[in-house]
Amino acid sequence: MSRSTSHARQPSSYSQQLWLWMFTLSVGFLLLLGWSFLYLEPGTASYVIGQVSAAVLAVTAVGTGIALYSDWEPF
Repeated sequence: MSRSTSHARQPSSYSQQLWLWMFTLSVGFLLLLGWSFLYLEPGTASYVIGQVSAAVLAVTAVGTGIALYSDWEPF
């Protein structure tokens, strides 16, 4: 394997690194939140807060995924 293809998946700029970290953290927190739903009772205040948090994290993950896919570099 040549040297240029072995590094093809590494982020090339600060913006890509930032988007990748934001995406990874959002998905990680979303997975942990999803696991916590196993122990929350529907109809309680904590369940509603979990749903709102899941919506915010999902929007963040989708937005950062789009930014990564489009190679947007605001910084």
